[in-house]
Amino acid sequence: MSRAERHWMRFEVLGPLQVIHDGRHTFLGNARKLRMLLAGLISRADQPVSSDFLTAVLWSHRPPVSARSNLQSYVHQLRLQLGAERLLRKPEGYLLVTHGEVDAAQFRKLAAEGTAAFDRRSHESAGRCFRRALDLWRGPAFAEFLDSEPLAEEALSLEQLRLTVYERWAENELALGRHAEALAELREVARAHPYQESLHAHLMLALYRSGRQTEALETYAAVRDLLGDELGIEPSPMLRRVHEAILRGDDRVDLSARSGAWPPAGGTVVPRQLPPTIADFTGRDEEVATLRDALSPDWHQAPTICAISGMGGVGKTALALHVAHQLADAFPDGQLYVGFSGTVDRIAVGRALESMLRVLGVDGSTVPGSIDDRTALFRSLLAGKRMLIVIDNVTDESQVVPLLPGSGSCGVLITGRPRLTGLAGVRHLHLDVFRPAQAIELLARITGSDQVWAAPGEAAEIVRLCDHLPLAVRAAGARLASRPDWPLSRVADLLRDERRRLDELAVGDLTVRASLGLSYTALSPSARRLYCLLSELYAPDFAGWVAAAVLDASLEEAERRLGELLSANLLTFAGTDATGQSRYRFHDLIRLHARDRAEAEASPQEIHAAMSRALGGWLVLARRADTRLPGRVFPTLPAEGVTHEPHVEISDAWAWFEAERGALRASVAQAAALGADELCWQLADAAVNFFELRDYYDDWESTSRLALDACERAGNARGRAFMLRDLAECLRMGPRHAEEEALEHGLSAVALFESLGEVNGEADARILAGMAFLVRGEPRKAVAYLDAALAKAREAGYVLGQVEAEWQLGYGHWIQGDIERATVHLEAGLRLAEDVPLLSQLCRIHTLLGIVRREEGGLVEAEAHFTRGVELARSLRSRSSEITILPHLGMTYVKLGDSRGRHVLDRSLRAARRWGARFQEAMSLSALGELEQAEGRHALAVAHTAAAVEIWRELASPFHEGQALKSLGALHATTDPDQARTAWSAARRLFVQLDNHAEVKELTALLETVGGDAEGVRR
Repeated sequence: MSRAERHWMRFEVLGPLQVIHDGRHTFLGNARKLRMLLAGLISRADQPVSSDFLTAVLWSHRPPVSARSNLQSYVHQLRLQLGAERLLRKPEGYLLVTHGEVDAAQFRKLAAEGTAAFDRRSHESAGRCFRRALDLWRGPAFAEFLDSEPLAEEALSLEQLRLTVYERWAENELALGRHAEALAELREVARAHPYQESLHAHLMLALYRSGRQTEALETYAAVRDLLGDELGIEPSPMLRRVHEAILRGDDRVDLSARSGAWPPAGGTVVPRQLPPTIADFTGRDEEVATLRDALSPDWHQAPTICAISGMGGVGKTALALHVAHQLADAFPDGQLYVGFSGTVDRIAVGRALESMLRVLGVDGSTVPGSIDDRTALFRSLLAGKRMLIVIDNVTDESQVVPLLPGSGSCGVLITGRPRLTGLAGVRHLHLDVFRPAQAIELLARITGSDQVWAAPGEAAEIVRLCDHLPLAVRAAGARLASRPDWPLSRVADLLRDERRRLDELAVGDLTVRASLGLSYTALSPSARRLYCLLSELYAPDFAGWVAAAVLDASLEEAERRLGELLSANLLTFAGTDATGQSRYRFHDLIRLHARDRAEAEASPQEIHAAMSRALGGWLVLARRADTRLPGRVFPTLPAEGVTHEPHVEISDAWAWFEAERGALRASVAQAAALGADELCWQLADAAVNFFELRDYYDDWESTSRLALDACERAGNARGRAFMLRDLAECLRMGPRHAEEEALEHGLSAVALFESLGEVNGEADARILAGMAFLVRGEPRKAVAYLDAALAKAREAGYVLGQVEAEWQLGYGHWIQGDIERATVHLEAGLRLAEDVPLLSQLCRIHTLLGIVRREEGGLVEAEAHFTRGVELARSLRSRSSEITILPHLGMTYVKLGDSRGRHVLDRSLRAARRWGARFQEAMSLSALGELEQAEGRHALAVAHTAAAVEIWRELASPFHEGQALKSLGALHATTDPDQARTAWSAARRLFVQLDNHAEVKELTALLETVGGDAEGVRR
């Protein structure tokens, strides 16, 4: 094809991947990797894409040795299909040229335009944008490639935005009064997203306003039941509010919570001191509306005063001037402007008064000498006038009070970094950084929209690296505007270097470092030191005790210094956590500035000592909280080698761990980076019981691996032993079920603990190794390790180890078909666990006892064990434990003829799939297979059971695979003897490997019923 013939090409990923060339669909072939490569390029269209990213798209984290050459081959094939001018090789990688003809990019653009129109109440325009955006979808985004991690992340981002657009579309339709017209689609979308309460709220309103009150109330009841049954929660306050309004017959409930219309402008403007507003002012629609509503002239006893606070560079002055210019006609007697330097200066206040008095007609020779006299004259001149006074960049209340008019007809608009809490009657507005879409819009206005919309991914990365701070975005935009030859990726690459980011965000007078420096120099020495030291923490947010730790000061002193940082907007209040503690965080650019100051003003020794105190504090509190958890896999160890013990009371261990979860992960990483191997492994170990109970296996694995590496580098044998133990348990229990690696780590831990004389640790490690051998299909080795573990635990009086060994031995003997010995061990473990009590172990023992009793025919006793297990799992808040028990409980209900069986099994399958729990999914499928066969749905029974076999095989679980194959053979026995023979033969081989003689004997007999080779099956 010639270049002219290729002039128009469209790429679509909002549904099955397709390329449309000159109105015709282009056949891309059936080579999946080739299509996946194209999808990866489309996800970063019109910007260079690195080979590393494309490798991740094609193979995630498991590239073959030949990945590089394979990628080059795929690129070559794709260029042949699309044309060389469409797929270019750049120094930074490969670039797919689409000229913006990508449905996903157009969807994002239309969503942003619709949102902007919606925010300014242009509902017709918003409706058109939202409709066009939603109509681009033909199916799930990147649906063919969700096994590719980068494409799955992009798909999730698009799906989340699609849901947001649907919510805005629904709100917009209701605002336009199109209640009945929106019903069909709104009902369909709400059905597809059953847990999205805002969609149900809009649906209820649409139904009610269409005269269908009964259906609206039925919708609420259905959502309430779903949330209660599936999630165990009540509807949100917003949904309840809509429900209550409908019951009252009140259709005025408004979900938008937006301000009313702006007042009309009118009048003349003299004098007019306001500096010019900026032409590319962006966003802040809600803030503008709030200020306009507050400052709209009315006759009051006192002047209306609004104060905008926020960090340096957030756009306080720009917002104030934008609003002041809009309100100019509403203040016909004039607008006055005073600008300060951001420091306390009493002389500047006097000069400001003199300047305003002169503007108001006072001769210079008659201006009073004192500030008080000038203030009195100023207020006299403004009496009865409608004037707006803008006081910009103040530092404290002392600069403001002399400049306030006394007339209630005047308005005052103040900007400053601190919140002016000492002023009475002030309406405060705290200004934060932009939302991402607002930041991108500002960048587009500065650099040109074509460049930004051609590379939306790089634009988003630039504004993210600018921390969405308007001043930083302006600096980056100015840099791009000054170098039109630079692609956006060039600036993004420059900003990724944290050491140079502040230097790069400086163009002319636009400099982030200088803006933040003004706030920093105004701090007290102690607050400056705290600012520097806190910035060195890896934790994303922190409580007040951390400030006391890094300062090595009392909590009261630390709180005072935190107050300084908050007032200067150099630190952000992140909210109150579930324990009632206030939490704080840095904006990214402020953190970089603080680290810049720390490097210049604090010694490495001071920083290291401060970090060690903070990390030690987290360790002490984590160990303290660990002792209060209701269940555990390992005992709580003492905190060793700490230099700071916070005086913090922990009344709710769950809440504390959830609040500090991110900080604990970061603390392990920071301890590893500092070479503090002892702190590192202890921090990782302190969270293990919490991670296990809440199924946070990714956190568990990542922290354990970090700590294990740190201990190996330092030659710390004891820490290495504990981390091998913790990691082995994580790999065994987690969704990956990496039994081979778990066994390797367990055996290494056994040897290390034995050499160190750590008896309890050795018992733990032997139990882990025993379990791994069981899953591997080597029961004799497993029992030997478990017997030795039990003996060690008894000798040391280690009750937790005894209980673990007893129930694992019960499991091992059950796998081998020895029900009697299994029962002895399980009941011994049950007695020990009840005495302590050990809730996690009781949950597991009741589950296994339920299975044993069911196999013996004791269905009522089995139901009691399973029911108790579910109760324990819920008290432990352990989702994985509950969804492990539910299939067994459901199957027991089926065998009892209880109608609850199907409901429980369907629920367990949904839960397992929702959480990616493959082990539990297979259990649910096996149980559903039995149920379907019992109810005469043979084909479904075979499908469910065969699916379970595949999952067990994938998870390398020979016992469960053998059981499922045995069931599959029974399903085929009457209809397809050959299939039955194949399944039973495979099952028999697995049970031979497991030394389960009872199962081998039964399968041998079964094989003979379908004409199996009697001699062959006996061998």
